[in-house]
Amino acid sequence: MDTRKRLKRQSNRKARIIDAASRLVVERGMEDVSLTAIAQAAGISKGTLYYYYATKAALVFDIAEKHVRDITDVIFELIETGGPQTNPEVLIGLLFQKHKSNHIRMRLHLNLVGQAMNGNDDLKQRYQETYAYWHARALEALSRLFPAYDDRETLAHLLITIIDGLNVQTMLGVDTVSVNDLARFIAVRTSA
Repeated sequence: MDTRKRLKRQSNRKARIIDAASRLVVERGMEDVSLTAIAQAAGISKGTLYYYYATKAALVFDIAEKHVRDITDVIFELIETGGPQTNPEVLIGLLFQKHKSNHIRMRLHLNLVGQAMNGNDDLKQRYQETYAYWHARALEALSRLFPAYDDRETLAHLLITIIDGLNVQTMLGVDTVSVNDLARFIAVRTSA
């Protein structure tokens, strides 16, 4: 088998493992998921799983990385594709709505953040780096969206904080705030 086909097959298998593990983590929580259960859910042998992931921690890191990449792509693509002529209220509303609508990703994010807060220092470090990256991406996008606004730094932090808060409220069923009202509030305050 040529190298390219072998690498593609390995990449596909690794993606299948990460997807299966993500589903199980969402369903059961991180503590109640074993590597054996992940191997079964991915349709592979335990030996094959250990070839890719010798420890659960190594797999958690890859789950977190994929999750972070997925969220980052979805969130900031919405803002970055807009230009100065784009309605900021609509874009911010879409940003919040798009993020709120993916319950599986939201559960996974909150589960992994919980692991980071409860002693998984490696995952905590990874999330610290991720939030710094999200902030930088948000700041870049907001520079395009609100070129005249002078406190984009704080606004970038605020958007990320609102998204995290919306996640928690949605998962707890306390979903009382309108994302459109939030978007309007931000757009009005930043264009004044």
